[in-house]
Amino acid sequence: MASHNFQRCLSITLKWEGGYSNHPDDPGGPTMRGITQREYDTWRVMNRKTKRPVKQIEEAELQALYRQQYWDAMQCDRLEPGCDLCAFDAAVNSGVKRAQKWLEKSQDIDAFCSERLAFLQGLGRLWRVFGAGWRRRVEGIRNDAHLMSGRSVTVIPHSNALHAGMKGEKVRELQKKLRALGYPCGNIDGVFGEQVHRAVVLFQHDNDLQGDPGIWLDSYYVKLDNAQPMLPKRSYYTSKTLEQAGDRPIARLNFLQRVFAWVFGASAATEAFQGNSVVDSMNGMRTIVEPFQEVFEWLEGNRWLLIAGACLGLIALIRLMRSEHVQAYQNFDYQGPATAKEEAQ
Repeated sequence: MASHNFQRCLSITLKWEGGYSNHPDDPGGPTMRGITQREYDTWRVMNRKTKRPVKQIEEAELQALYRQQYWDAMQCDRLEPGCDLCAFDAAVNSGVKRAQKWLEKSQDIDAFCSERLAFLQGLGRLWRVFGAGWRRRVEGIRNDAHLMSGRSVTVIPHSNALHAGMKGEKVRELQKKLRALGYPCGNIDGVFGEQVHRAVVLFQHDNDLQGDPGIWLDSYYVKLDNAQPMLPKRSYYTSKTLEQAGDRPIARLNFLQRVFAWVFGASAATEAFQGNSVVDSMNGMRTIVEPFQEVFEWLEGNRWLLIAGACLGLIALIRLMRSEHVQAYQNFDYQGPATAKEEAQ
């Protein structure tokens, strides 16, 4: 049995988890060597310790957390060598409950990995972005598991291709170069997330490059070194066309603008049909230059102007927000300009 196989399995899993990351595409938020901030906070509280950034996790804590929350939870000590690795890595990557369901179906290495891969392939958009990395991880775990069980395997030659889910300096350098050309890479953090995937797809399309969409091949670097800055290709879009295309933020801003415009019109119309005319109220604005105490008297009698002014101010703010959103859409500038700190990295 695999009662002493924890360290070996953990070292293999950590190879796929990487170091520290805090990427907007990662729903887990700040993550250090596969441990999220939420997991670390829970573990620290359970062990009567104060919370602190997951980036400060100690090696002893990392070992204990992985053993308690994943290895022991999957009862990996009772599994055969190789099967324990499959179960442990699947629990870390996809959750303990889901990994337990796969284990209940089969403890055969190939059957377990195939079940895991089929689940990942059914994740739709996430698979289209991160599928290459997930497939590589599952196949790598399958090979290592067979080696642990004493079976020989044919090792696939290592590929230098970059794909979603990868982290490191090579990804960081690619982000810098693509962003310098105007492609939307998000923050320069060395994490190949969904933003980088979209940027690579755009670069492939603009330069007629062959290959799987979103996968960066070594052969692309020659084209990258000689590429021209990307020009905005959607400058003709307006707030109206974006709303028609189903852009929700723009639709909400347009709706709010119409609401405040109706309130403005209604307040003016109501005042016009009452005793004081709109013209008289506008003439009353001259009292603002009178002694300060008279301003309050004027405001008391011209409340509609306060409502109208507030509506006009809100409409101007909405139009500014909408303009910035449209401009970001036109320029593919989803994350804003790179900071000086990012450029220096």
